[in-house]
Amino acid sequence: MKLLKTFLGFLLIVIHFGFSFSTKDVIDITITNVRNNNGKIQLQVYRDQATFSKETPYKIYYVSKTDMKNNTLHYKISDLPEGTYGIAILDDENNNKEMDWSFIMMPKEGFGFSNYYHTPLSKPKFEKFKFYLNGTVNVSIKVRYM
Repeated sequence: MKLLKTFLGFLLIVIHFGFSFSTKDVIDITITNVRNNNGKIQLQVYRDQATFSKETPYKIYYVSKTDMKNNTLHYKISDLPEGTYGIAILDDENNNKEMDWSFIMMPKEGFGFSNYYHTPLSKPKFEKFKFYLNGTVNVSIKVRYM
């Protein structure tokens, strides 16, 4: 009987702790087509179309290019709760934390979006690059230069 009580107590502890540990939500990002090591990559995380339209990101991360290999960077974000997100990036080659424009209003630095390669000259809709974070999500971003 003592063995049964010990086993049941152990089982209750395992069930309690087994169900109380939540899995970590992680965005595993691969950024390709980065043209050089100058500056940093600015990752802007958005939650919806309204904040993307106003260019007010939920969070911003700055990624060093020192570990870049074959024009590719890897970065993980693990401090966001489950939910809908979209990532826009800027290859901020001069570290001024903003997009630089040519005299004909063309971007001078690279940009990209989560799981979406944007080719038109207009800004994309949030719907095109959003994803749902629950567990580990792999995101690919190909940097575009004009």
